[in-house]
Amino acid sequence: MARSRTRGRFGGGTARKRGDRWEFRFRLDGAQRSVYGRTVAETRVKADAARAEWRQRLAPSPTLRRWLDEWLAMRQGTLRAQTWLAYNMYVHRHIIPVLGDVRLAALTPDYIERLHGSMRHKVSGTTAQHAHCVLASALRSAVRHGHLVSPAVHDVPPPRRSSPLVETLSRDEISRLITSARGDPLEAAYVLAATLGMRQGELRALRWNAIQLEERRLVVRGNATRTIGNQQVISLPKTRAGHRSLRLPDVAVDALRRTPRQGDLLWPGPGGDPIPASSFCKRWISMRRRAGIRPINFHALRHTAATLALEDGIPPHVVSAMLGHASIGTTLGLYAHVTHPSIDNLIEAINARYSAHRPLRLVDGKGK
Repeated sequence: MARSRTRGRFGGGTARKRGDRWEFRFRLDGAQRSVYGRTVAETRVKADAARAEWRQRLAPSPTLRRWLDEWLAMRQGTLRAQTWLAYNMYVHRHIIPVLGDVRLAALTPDYIERLHGSMRHKVSGTTAQHAHCVLASALRSAVRHGHLVSPAVHDVPPPRRSSPLVETLSRDEISRLITSARGDPLEAAYVLAATLGMRQGELRALRWNAIQLEERRLVVRGNATRTIGNQQVISLPKTRAGHRSLRLPDVAVDALRRTPRQGDLLWPGPGGDPIPASSFCKRWISMRRRAGIRPINFHALRHTAATLALEDGIPPHVVSAMLGHASIGTTLGLYAHVTHPSIDNLIEAINARYSAHRPLRLVDGKGK
């Protein structure tokens, strides 16, 4: 079959007819390339596009500092405020100080290892892993936006998550706390955290219309957070399990009855917004000292509520629902240490159940 061929007019390439379509051959980056189309013009467009893409890849890729700032700006409207603030912290506190001047195409495993090393003795393994994952996400986005990116971040395993440190108060410390907090404006917040494991953000977002004292019921509907502009707002729970209804124990009902009403929220801050987390924590530190409790953060009250419930024999799935965990696996993973005594109880129960099936031992006159 005769082949039609056209040379010279197509920017250093050759067009030839192959059956019912055209092939355009040209050299790019020292190698011969081919594109195909129904017409010569179509092949020319494809060849030009390939050359343009190649020229773009030859252009210097942006530095991590420049790209991460662009990426954060793009993600600002698509992420929850707290998530974006966390990403921003990982980028500007950990990644940019170490890798900010490195270009995306020039990243090597050594650079990634350098980032990991810079965090090794400063932050937990979990924080280091999160920073690694944020970097990997930003680089995947850079690829989607047409930048030439080194795959080095995927060649280095992320840091291992650290085992969560679960600090709790003793039963004596909880008793001293409840006694010392009596009459304090935040008394009910401390009691709800220590008995039902409510989170600090859930307490700061708590409204009076979510509480029915006569029915001894409280509904968790929101979480107090701050916006990127540092405004205190109430957002919906992250998961369906976070939206939950809780029965109130007597000690919580009594504390709520003593709580002064200052507006829609139980503990409003300036302008009626939720009290800022920083102010809430300062109040907790003052109360902790007054009660003679060792230095421990407010979240330890949540851990204490879960630990004491499990120690008292409450089933894990009930404790998980009380805490608003999305999965009972989260509860079991955090409080596995509490279930160790239950293993001993289980073995004792099995021994008692099957003791009748054990063969009798014969003893001699000497008791042997």
